[in-house]
Amino acid sequence: MNLKHLSYFVDISKRESFTKAADDIYVSQSALSKSVKSLEQELNVTLIDRTSKSFNLTEEGRILYAEGEKLLRYIDESQDEIIEKIHRSRRRLRIGIPPVISTVYFSHLLFRFIKQYPNIELEISEVGANIVQNQVDAGSIDIGVVILPIINAENYQIVPAMSSDNALIVNKDHPLASHDEVSFRELVHEDFLILDSTYMLHDRIIKNCEIAGFYPHITTESSQWDFLAEMVAYNQGISILPVPIMERFYSSERIKMVRLREPEFPWNIAMIFKKEKLITAQMKDFIHFVVDNKDTVKEYT
Repeated sequence: MNLKHLSYFVDISKRESFTKAADDIYVSQSALSKSVKSLEQELNVTLIDRTSKSFNLTEEGRILYAEGEKLLRYIDESQDEIIEKIHRSRRRLRIGIPPVISTVYFSHLLFRFIKQYPNIELEISEVGANIVQNQVDAGSIDIGVVILPIINAENYQIVPAMSSDNALIVNKDHPLASHDEVSFRELVHEDFLILDSTYMLHDRIIKNCEIAGFYPHITTESSQWDFLAEMVAYNQGISILPVPIMERFYSSERIKMVRLREPEFPWNIAMIFKKEKLITAQMKDFIHFVVDNKDTVKEYT
């Protein structure tokens, strides 16, 4: 059914006059008459009783008027809702950030970004980096913040952000606490306390151990880095955690950080999004803001 013809018919029926409808909606009477005839031909009914001296709808006409008015009202309301959703989506930016990275670097960056871009509605998903990458793949977030390297990197646009190191965390009485640096192969007999598999750091620790010729003996996995640090403080094993986290949030005379080597173990943070994804203005604003302000994060840490 032609919605324009239906709209004309509803206008005519509401005013009970072709003339009044033509004057009110600025359409010629002949055009209105043609639209009604087209509807009648399409529906194979008579909508207006043309034998009557006054304006009268047929039974079919009264049904079409009542239901057509409801339909047009629904379409108008739905159209407004769709437009509002489109406008809202244009203002929305969905970011996925692992809690460890958010705690160290992005809490202040996000606060300052919101102040600079108050019209952008930020939605933050705070989950492990492996889940962040899955969310990027699924399209449920616009930009993911992850630890490099990532699997299938060729599928993403990758924008480097911050860089630091991961360190071996040991109890002060552990034999390795006296070392300035330790190679991965020296950890072959250690009990590992590591972040769980939602974190990319989990996979990278295992990978680096395999490069060194062994699979780590993992006794504890946790989503909470501070719990792992406490376990190390009680000499329950060793852990590997980002240096900025330990320097900023964990101060204990019972633990020591030791540099890792063979292989080296940097903590490189990047923003990623799918290569085929349309880059919105909000995404560009966020990426440029992070790149331009990443070196100022130390002022807040």
